[in-house]
Amino acid sequence: MIGFSLVGAMLTLAAIPASGQSSLQNVRVASPTKGIPFFPMYVARDAGFFRSEGLLVEEIVMGLDVAIAGVLAGELGYVTGTGSATRAAVAGAPVKVVMFTMDKILFTLHVLPAIRSIGELRGRRVAVNRPVTTDAVFARAALEQGGVDASTVTLSSMVATATRLAALKSRAVEAAVLTPPFDALAIKEGYRVLARASDVLDVPWTGLATSTKRLTEQPGEIKAMIRALLKALHYIRQNRAGSVSLIRKEFSLDESLAFHVYDEMVSALSADGSASVGAIENDVALARRSLKLVKPVEVAQVVDFSLLNEARRSFSLKP
Repeated sequence: MIGFSLVGAMLTLAAIPASGQSSLQNVRVASPTKGIPFFPMYVARDAGFFRSEGLLVEEIVMGLDVAIAGVLAGELGYVTGTGSATRAAVAGAPVKVVMFTMDKILFTLHVLPAIRSIGELRGRRVAVNRPVTTDAVFARAALEQGGVDASTVTLSSMVATATRLAALKSRAVEAAVLTPPFDALAIKEGYRVLARASDVLDVPWTGLATSTKRLTEQPGEIKAMIRALLKALHYIRQNRAGSVSLIRKEFSLDESLAFHVYDEMVSALSADGSASVGAIENDVALARRSLKLVKPVEVAQVVDFSLLNEARRSFSLKP
């Protein structure tokens, strides 16, 4: 991977305030899209958890292959797409996942009302983020589980989840992989669900990944990021009303849809920032398969929970 400038490639979601900037550590965090998978980040921002840890976090939307290159070049601090980080680490990039915020996947495969089975997707088009992202891995697994050779299906790249739903509604594709809140919108408009990722894949989903260089050089900052996100996970579980209010604000949803999104999301949250060894091994196996790697890869090449363990010991949360 080569170094590059991120200027012009970034969509910044949170502007840096003009005042109080000098006392806070500026950190850039990239996500592949704006959506519920990254909701703990929004809570940590709005509830002031990042600031309480001395951090001023800039949220950026960009493709994760570009983002991981930015992390390696030192132009970004972190990525939240742990599936892409795992694939990069398996391929040999000096990147590690340091925590998980969601240990289950909430992707759903939606189809046009006339399509009633996975088998009917042969020769059709399925909208995904990109062919190498976790939603595409789920789409292929769902197809294969339904007896369809994934190579007979066209995976159409559409990074924004809203774009995928729009493509389904316009019949530009016959199926689309969606996440909350777009799954609820699709169901409301009659687009049936043929598969759920939680029934097909047992892998962790989102969290925080960074370079091994940053792990060595800035452990204090990483622990601060982890602590803020642990507080956000606790807040989401303990404060349904406040979480629903933020969901409505972030995604312009009515109250009933926002409650649906909250209830779906809570079931996927990591209990303590980690994930099971089995789930991580499954993710590594999927990465090896996609990269056509024969050589075994140890979990320690992909995940480093040492700072997560320290962060958990450094403070306690009231129930």
